[in-house]
Amino acid sequence: MSLPNPLSAIFDLAIRKEEAAYQFYSALAQRVKNPDVKEAFTGLSIEELRHKSLLTTLKAAPLLETKFNPLPDYHVAESEEQPAVTPNMPLRDAVALAMKNEFQAAELYRTMAHASKETDVRMLFENLMNMELGHKHSLEALFVDIAYPEVF
Repeated sequence: MSLPNPLSAIFDLAIRKEEAAYQFYSALAQRVKNPDVKEAFTGLSIEELRHKSLLTTLKAAPLLETKFNPLPDYHVAESEEQPAVTPNMPLRDAVALAMKNEFQAAELYRTMAHASKETDVRMLFENLMNMELGHKHSLEALFVDIAYPEVF
C-alpha cells in the first residue's frame, strides 16, 4: 500500500531524526572516557537504530498501525539544564543530555501535530510524540535513580 505523500514525508523525517540520533549517540560513545557513560551512549545508539527500523517497517506497512500510548510525564527533563558534552562527562550528565534530546524531539512532533489540519497527519505526529515521550519517561526514571539516590 502506498502512503499519501504527507504521511510518507513524515515517516522520512522521523527516520532521518532517528538516524541522526543514532549518529549522535554513537559519536558520543566513541568520545567519552567514562566506561559507564560509553555503555549508556552505546545502548542509546542501539535503541535509536531500533526506532529507525520500526519506523521503516511502519512506513512500508502502515496498516500495522502501531500505537504508542502516552506514559506519565515526570517533567524532569524540563527542569534540568542541558549539560555540555565532555570526554569525562559523568553518567548523570549523559542521561540528562539524552532525556533533553527526547524531550526536544517530542516537542517538535507536538508542534507539528498542532499545526496539522489533516486528522491522519495529526494522529501520526501525536503517535511519534508519544513514542519520544516514552523514551523520555524511561530516561527520566533512570536519571532520578542516578541523580537522586535515596539515602537510608
